Amino acid sequence: MNPPSSLTRRTFIQKSAKAGALLSALPVERYAHAAAGGGPLKLGMVGCGGRATGAANQALHASENIKLVAVGELFRDKVDLAIQSLKAQNGDKVDVSEGAIFLGFDAYKNVIAAADVVILATPSLFRPQMFEEAVRQGKHIFMEKPVACDAPGIRRVLAAAEDAKTKNLKVGVGLQRRHKPGYLEAVKRVQDGALGQILYYRTFWDMGAARAFVPRKPEWSELELQLRNQFYFAWECGDIIVDQGLHNIDVANWMKGDYPVSAKGVAGAEVRRGHVEDGCLYDHFAIEFEYADGTRLFHQNRQIPGCWNYVAECAHGTLGSSEFINDRTIFNITGKNEWRYKKEEPIIDPYQQEHIDLIDAIVNDKPYMEAERGAKSTMTAIMGRMAGYSGQLIQWDDAIKSEERMTKIITSLDDEPPVKPDEHGAYPLPVPGKSRAV
Repeated sequence: MNPPSSLTRRTFIQKSAKAGALLSALPVERYAHAAAGGGPLKLGMVGCGGRATGAANQALHASENIKLVAVGELFRDKVDLAIQSLKAQNGDKVDVSEGAIFLGFDAYKNVIAAADVVILATPSLFRPQMFEEAVRQGKHIFMEKPVACDAPGIRRVLAAAEDAKTKNLKVGVGLQRRHKPGYLEAVKRVQDGALGQILYYRTFWDMGAARAFVPRKPEWSELELQLRNQFYFAWECGDIIVDQGLHNIDVANWMKGDYPVSAKGVAGAEVRRGHVEDGCLYDHFAIEFEYADGTRLFHQNRQIPGCWNYVAECAHGTLGSSEFINDRTIFNITGKNEWRYKKEEPIIDPYQQEHIDLIDAIVNDKPYMEAERGAKSTMTAIMGRMAGYSGQLIQWDDAIKSEERMTKIITSLDDEPPVKPDEHGAYPLPVPGKSRAV
């Protein structure tokens, strides 16, 4: 999840015209659909919230020869809003009949069956099982990050990714920084030695208030309230370091070309302490990760109003430092090999570009597999959460083997909610030094 900006999926309605301008320079023939009969590429959307709807809009803008044909959701009101918004931007490229609207916890199976490529953007808890099913059915996939909330889920994603490779499936993961020209050039310079020997990395996602909490309606159960507020409940999103800090952590792993072997640090809830709309997750993490060669990554993540805000990825070496600022157009290297990124014109929206790249790979049969690195960076963030929740030093080998789950899989709106508030509306939180490590 990214803070409000002109390049977020949540503002896709206002920005889709820019996507059309971006595509105008691309040859039409690159989107010739190879499916039998030469018909349009069939797109399915699982989840109808802001993430899914924005991703679907961008996928529809990635080709002239693609149609949205099926959607799946738990709640019909979200379906209607999503389809209305997408039709307003894409006209008859949104071709979802009433019979292709699937509701319920198994809706994803029908959506996948109807599609050539499917967008998976429900709460992350459900991602592993949906990814497995899409691979089983032999469909191309775009899945939002994080790809899982716990180690058992990561193992499922990694196993399914291996199956996807054998089936020549194309898989994209919503870590869009890897599709931004400034990041691509800046990271390459770091990897090519512009900073000399890297001493440590620093990453930040420090911001104020999170998304607005959706107030309870009288007819909602406790479980429905939580499902409609996925980013306030760690069992759905993995907590802020997994849902949000993952973006920054992935950039550090990208620069390093590796994944940490351990994590330790502090975390907690300073302001989310008993208010009815605080949800059930922490509001700050400060985790130190260590790579195999001893290089450190110092990561901060904070959602507390009224504080200093900073979203960036930094690297520090023997020859200088780099700083990639959160608006994704500022990339600086200071020191012996000083460099400033010259903004591309027009500015390329990485959220749009990741769909252009995926659809191009599908129709032109190019290698495209982001699931494995998406899973390993997600696991890095999960390991950081384990360290923050428990207050212990966590080793990668222990973390990846953990059987500790954020919750059991929810299969019905009649299920018990994974967490329940007390009489004051406060949800229970992990206690460092007492909570289980792995």
